[in-house]
Amino acid sequence: MKNRYDLIVIGAGISGLAMAYKAEQADMHVLVVEKESRTGGCFHSEVVADDAQPFWLEMGTHTCFNSYGRLLALLEKLGLTDQMQGREKLRYRMLADDKLVSIPSRLHIFELITHAWRLFSLQKENRSVGEYYRAITGPQNYNEVFSHAFNAVLCQPASEVPADMLFRKRPRNKAIMRSYTFPEGLSWIIAALADQLEIKTGQEIHSIRRTQTGYQVETAAGVLLADKIACATPVLAAARLLTTAHPEIAEQLNWAGEVEIESVGIVVKKEHLPLEPVAGIIAADGFFYSSVSRDIVAHPHLRGMTFHFKPGLLTDDEKLQHICSVLGIAESAVLHLFHKTNRLPAPGVGHHQLIAAVDALLTDQPLALVGNYFAGVAVEDCLERVESEFARIAP
Repeated sequence: MKNRYDLIVIGAGISGLAMAYKAEQADMHVLVVEKESRTGGCFHSEVVADDAQPFWLEMGTHTCFNSYGRLLALLEKLGLTDQMQGREKLRYRMLADDKLVSIPSRLHIFELITHAWRLFSLQKENRSVGEYYRAITGPQNYNEVFSHAFNAVLCQPASEVPADMLFRKRPRNKAIMRSYTFPEGLSWIIAALADQLEIKTGQEIHSIRRTQTGYQVETAAGVLLADKIACATPVLAAARLLTTAHPEIAEQLNWAGEVEIESVGIVVKKEHLPLEPVAGIIAADGFFYSSVSRDIVAHPHLRGMTFHFKPGLLTDDEKLQHICSVLGIAESAVLHLFHKTNRLPAPGVGHHQLIAAVDALLTDQPLALVGNYFAGVAVEDCLERVESEFARIAP
């Protein structure tokens, strides 16, 4: 039957595309359905034409490391390892009291020395980020420096997030550069995956229903049938989609937290940005959590930054004004302006128990759930979940 598939994957971010690619490699007939007009989800590289070379700017996910073993294996299969580009190691600056300052200048060194020994004995399990890192850095250091750094990493208040979801230890592949990107940013990976798959973009799903032989997925373009489905959307979107087909799972997912991030990217000529090259800016106060710089891969003529704003505080015009004020540039210097809204998980106390309950309900179901709301938010965490879920539902 033309519209029948072994597996339908809902969502074309890195998790959904990686899941579909695994299915395709296993000779399954698979379709990816994406609500938006573009693939990639949080992988979103804006590309600007330039006479010297294209200039890209990351609007979401911005860093991949040589400790991401599953990602490296995927890149090898896609033939992308010889296209990797190294990232220059630069420092972050901190915005505090309306000034850009070095992060070490904000530290209380004596307090750090008298607390850091706990790093070797204190366990992350069953502790929040705030509880764990306050103990090993000291309360002043945590409140004035580290809390803002963790907020920047997660683009949300991080103190109540389970500590073991941040900075999970993984072995590094020292034959690969420590961190890397690609000629037109990390969306290069998404494009390579998409080339291997059947994808329908701009297809909002109206309903998912169970049938005797699998699922019926209704979109604006018609009805699709599948033996199995994989939901690779943000967690609350998954809850809405599964309300009819899997009400108990949907009910559990509705307990998960989620936040919205308003990201704004700018591109300027090098000579118009007085700030020295930086990895980015961490905000100790103000309207944004962080900004991430394109300076880690130098371009002959252009520089760019993406600011991740707290939601609902500023209009688009006010965001641009704030960016220009922080960077010390005129609005007329901005050559290109980009906007993107991302939805991110906001795990809190009890998150691991919630996921355990969801996984128990998934047992023996022809449904897979993948994304960045399980063990952690890094790309490798997403691919780890893809690996385990595919193993569970694969024929």
